[in-house]
Amino acid sequence: MDQPLTVETETLYRRRRVTCKGAKVGVVRWALHLHAVTSSTLQATAAAKFPTRRAAGDELRRAASCASSTRRWIQSWPRGKHFLFVRLVKSSERARLPFSYHAVPADVDAKEFEMIEAADFGSKSAQKPVQVPTKIESQAKFVSVAVIVTALLAVFTIFSIASTYDPSVLLSAMSSGASEFDEHHRYIIRNFDLAKPMSNFLPGLAGIWGVPMWAFYVNRGQGITSFGKFSKDSAIAKFVTAEKAYQQTPFTGFRTFIKGKRAGEETSFTHMPFFPRSAGEPVEKLERNMKIGSNDMVVEETARDLQLKTSVQYVIAPEQDFPALIRSITFTNLDGERALDLEVLDGLGRLVPNGLSNGNLDMMGRTMEAWMNVYNVGAASSTGAAVTQPFFHISQDTGDNAQVRLIKDGYFAVAYVDKNPDDSVEKDAAAHLDRDGQRTLLPFVVDPNLVYDLDTTLVNPSGFFAAQEDVAAFVQRPQGTTSRTPCAFAGAKLHLAPGASVTVTSIYGYAEDLQTLVGRYLPILRSPSYSDGKRAAAAAVVQSVTKKVATKTANPVFDAYVEQDYLDNVLRGGMPILLGPPGHEKVFHVFSRIHGDIERDYNYFIIDTTYFSQGPGNFRDVNQNRRLDVFHSPFVQDFNLRMFLSLVQADGFNPLTVASTVFKVPFEKIDDVLAEIQVVDADQAHTASNFVRDLLRRSFRPGQFFRDCNAANIRFAKPREEVVNSLVLHAVQDFAAKYEQNGFWVDHWTYTLDLLDNYLTVFPDREEFVLFDSEPVPFFMSPAYVRPRAARYSAEVNPDASSPHRQIVRSYHAVTAWGESDFSADRVAAMNAIFTDPNYIVDINGAANVWQRARNNHNAVVRVAAVAKLAMLTMLKFASLDPLGFGVEMEGGKPGWNDAMNGLPGLLGSGMPETYEMLRLLKYLDGALQRFRQRSVAFPCEFVDVFLGKLDRALTDYEQSAGRADPLDPFHRREFVYWDATNSAREAYRAAVVATFDGDMRVLSADVLQNYVGRMIRKVEEGVARALQTSAVPGVSPTYFYFDCTNFSAQPNAADASKPIVTPLSFDLRTLPLFLEGPTRQLKVLSTVEERKRVYDLVKASALYDAELRMFMLSASLAPMGQDVGRMKAFSPGWLENQSIWLHMSYKFYLELLRGGLYAEFFEEIQTGLVPFMDHERYGRSPLEAASFIVSSAFPDKRLHGVSYLARLSGSTAEFLSMWAIMMAGHAPFVVADDGALTLQLKPVLPGWLFDAETHEASFTFLGSVLVTYVNPAHVDTWTAAPVRAEVTLAADQRVVAVASGVLGAEWAQKVRGGAVAAVRLFFQ
Repeated sequence: MDQPLTVETETLYRRRRVTCKGAKVGVVRWALHLHAVTSSTLQATAAAKFPTRRAAGDELRRAASCASSTRRWIQSWPRGKHFLFVRLVKSSERARLPFSYHAVPADVDAKEFEMIEAADFGSKSAQKPVQVPTKIESQAKFVSVAVIVTALLAVFTIFSIASTYDPSVLLSAMSSGASEFDEHHRYIIRNFDLAKPMSNFLPGLAGIWGVPMWAFYVNRGQGITSFGKFSKDSAIAKFVTAEKAYQQTPFTGFRTFIKGKRAGEETSFTHMPFFPRSAGEPVEKLERNMKIGSNDMVVEETARDLQLKTSVQYVIAPEQDFPALIRSITFTNLDGERALDLEVLDGLGRLVPNGLSNGNLDMMGRTMEAWMNVYNVGAASSTGAAVTQPFFHISQDTGDNAQVRLIKDGYFAVAYVDKNPDDSVEKDAAAHLDRDGQRTLLPFVVDPNLVYDLDTTLVNPSGFFAAQEDVAAFVQRPQGTTSRTPCAFAGAKLHLAPGASVTVTSIYGYAEDLQTLVGRYLPILRSPSYSDGKRAAAAAVVQSVTKKVATKTANPVFDAYVEQDYLDNVLRGGMPILLGPPGHEKVFHVFSRIHGDIERDYNYFIIDTTYFSQGPGNFRDVNQNRRLDVFHSPFVQDFNLRMFLSLVQADGFNPLTVASTVFKVPFEKIDDVLAEIQVVDADQAHTASNFVRDLLRRSFRPGQFFRDCNAANIRFAKPREEVVNSLVLHAVQDFAAKYEQNGFWVDHWTYTLDLLDNYLTVFPDREEFVLFDSEPVPFFMSPAYVRPRAARYSAEVNPDASSPHRQIVRSYHAVTAWGESDFSADRVAAMNAIFTDPNYIVDINGAANVWQRARNNHNAVVRVAAVAKLAMLTMLKFASLDPLGFGVEMEGGKPGWNDAMNGLPGLLGSGMPETYEMLRLLKYLDGALQRFRQRSVAFPCEFVDVFLGKLDRALTDYEQSAGRADPLDPFHRREFVYWDATNSAREAYRAAVVATFDGDMRVLSADVLQNYVGRMIRKVEEGVARALQTSAVPGVSPTYFYFDCTNFSAQPNAADASKPIVTPLSFDLRTLPLFLEGPTRQLKVLSTVEERKRVYDLVKASALYDAELRMFMLSASLAPMGQDVGRMKAFSPGWLENQSIWLHMSYKFYLELLRGGLYAEFFEEIQTGLVPFMDHERYGRSPLEAASFIVSSAFPDKRLHGVSYLARLSGSTAEFLSMWAIMMAGHAPFVVADDGALTLQLKPVLPGWLFDAETHEASFTFLGSVLVTYVNPAHVDTWTAAPVRAEVTLAADQRVVAVASGVLGAEWAQKVRGGAVAAVRLFFQ
């Protein structure tokens, strides 16, 4: 393969140099050829220079990007004043390549260009160069190499590739063995057991009517390291964290032990596929590949000396009533002449019986073994017998309680010879089916002592390999089935004809009891079509999700990344669906869960084992991952906006945990529901109906309702879809959340404006409705609140020994919670009243609709319009500015987005990111109030009378004091006085609403509100301007501050003499080093492209840029900071949040470049910063999957630079989808024209190189169902042009209608948004 080249362009006069790295010889040569070579020549060059078409495609893309940036640079020069030359240098040799070159001035005319183009620059044979015009010759003495293609390279690339490369081969296994994807679009890690350690997981998708299972895997052993149901405390294979999984999986995970004999040979052999290689063993002896799919994972091993291939596929079984993992292992005889006989033990090395928590196993594992049992084993434990349906669970709960709880539910394992692809169907059936037409079950060994004998390391299966009898007799030996951790190895004797394959399928899952397993589940599992059907269904489940964002460009890896990114986004934020009969549908989110895995071991994930499966998530995560819901599912409308506004409390904070919505049938409607769903009663006592009646009296989700009914064997005379419709029609649906924290994050509210922005992207004509007239939103109430300063400030020992002040003010106890001595008794009483309300809704995890009430309005829930909630939230945050008016204070005891700065709140920290977001909200409100000046807004009286009144006085005093400021202290004292007054305003308001609202409302006109907002904007912008002066890089926003306070008074505390009341008298500012979050959010509030470009340039020139990786780091060096800022300082530079490449934040930065109109800069940065364009081997995982962070060049171990960790499920998915939406549809696809009419103006931001070279098209799915195709014959960058005409395909009859404009008017816009249009084609000139 060619050595990497550096292409350098330089002007003789300016001595400026631009470097485009990554291009290779072949690509540059093709560029220099232009149209002087034929397609056949290009194909020959490709075959000679690149082992795969993917490699060639990548190089063409890099070259096009390089040429594009170079062309823009050249075009900015004065014509006729400069030259360019190109120097091509091998990175390893820096030797001149054997090309012919000509010097070309940038203002060469067309005729001269044609003459130059005729030269054969690519010939290696000695040819006389074409004579160049005199004008050029006279200038050639000053240069060594000519660039004649910079202005046309992009065009050349597009047209030459059309005859040479089919982009679809990037996801095809039809090319050579070096292809990165197989025929099923699975990413291949070659010799995965020798690759960088990597963890991942199956998505746990079982479909709407399926019950999921979680499964984690690593690239060691046979992959799967742990799996189970519901949470890590219900593991079948024990949940272990990543560092243990890499070590243990080859031993305790799935194992395969083979005793084989080749036809015609005297001796037999033993083999353990996927077992760790021996020291010094030649790599080529075993070829091991891991294939990562969107809903399956495959490991393959080829043992060349044995002529044996072993392939294992894992998939979660979808669309069934119980969770299960399907594992199919296929043995292939690679010898085309000799048969192969195998005796196999295959299965799970250690299986945890149901009923044991992960904590008990870790802390009392040996003791817990006393509870372990394997049931349904017959005489296996005494005289020996075949165990074909083992059932694993403990006998009773392990708690030390007076009431003993028996455990009857458990885990099962079954296996059978599934198929031999080389046999006929009839022969296959005769060999592997019972008389009842069901698969014949294989016997299991559940006693590890039988397999390993006394080898407790689990390295060698000494017992099996030393056995003299065949495997059929071996598995019927007596087995120990109690008081030990069992295994689950299926035994099989297999015959493989020359070239033949045999598959053994095993299924591991959960059943409510043994009777349910045998009577209901086994007939399903043993069906001859079961495994194939479930594999196909698993693929279909994923496709049903990802079809909403199906994309097709010239880069299939990018397209596949879009779909995988959306899938992972759904797994964290949920996928919206509609439940209920037509006209009465309600939005419900499925498939979501908190992002816990073997690397994110700190999170306790929950995946409901129900239909419509979902799990709780964090407020910030779910909020941002639902950002684009309306874009791909317009039926969501304002659902998410109302949900997250509802969860904002009266004090402006919010609970941590949010759940999917919960339902409850009003008492008076229960009989109507029972009549509609038609419960089947088997007795005259109506036992079944009474059971369902009791269920309906409680809160429920549809999946939970069916799970409870299935467990009680309840049946309905109506189809389950109609049962759901009846439930949803009559039930009340409400939002639910739970306070599960010891403080309130300062940033969670900042993502809600994005929900409104996304809503207005699709429904700009409904802005007034959503703000003023949509369903009003309540106020959540947590069993905790922020203490006033007098209670949360304390005098602590000053850690600075050199300071003359021995004490310093800190805030280590910011929040009081239920049960603490200073927690409000009135709040306790108010919340108890909510808990006993008939309308109170709570789920099994404690998430509930805890809405604050009004004491003078019959205890009614207080609700306000969305615009009122937004205004209250914004103004409360405005009043939370720090003592210098810079950042928003972290008064709730928690930091912002960067959780690893956990120490900052205690140091009286504040953050600029929240200031910028608050400024965004203020500016939005200012515009909205101007647009709807005729409207008024109602607020709770406490907000207006107490808070706004005091805030107005503080702001007025601040404004009037501008001329009276001390010239020696122009800001600090004035700002301190204002800070003290605004804190007092907040504290007085919070005290007034600590338990209930009064119930009275105050109405303010839009003009009055706009006046407040305008004054606040001016105050914030003044603070931002001063904050920028404190930055290490002037013009680049700082991110974090904290305030030292050694000047304070201490007064006796009547409530607690040991804790004096501390009152700060002044503060000293401390500015932290640069963080990427500050300038990223700063970009959001800058007004012009020029301002944004300046910030971008400054950031790229700062310590935030990793020049080695060409990516942006989360922070600059934190070396100057003390450990007290948070755990970030505990991490090594380059690792986790300390100076690493944190993809979520770098993606945020790229998104703001795109939003800000810096298109060239955006497409330049994503060439190295977006996952599908990265060096995948260095990245260390599939190019279709984002990780949380990449080790930066600041990390001491250079071997890890560029390696990714913490797989998937991060906020980066939301940021990328926002990029994708702008790239494909533009910033504002739906626009309200001046006459008030809705129009559809799709203005994509796509570079020419993303259009298919042959069809000149790029397409995507708009609004989840409309296929939009752009036709761009000239491959122009679309932000420089606009569509000139369109073709619209109607959904009803597929009729195509031509539209003479690239802008679709009101009628078409409404039809597209309403689902009446199936496709739109837009044509660029």
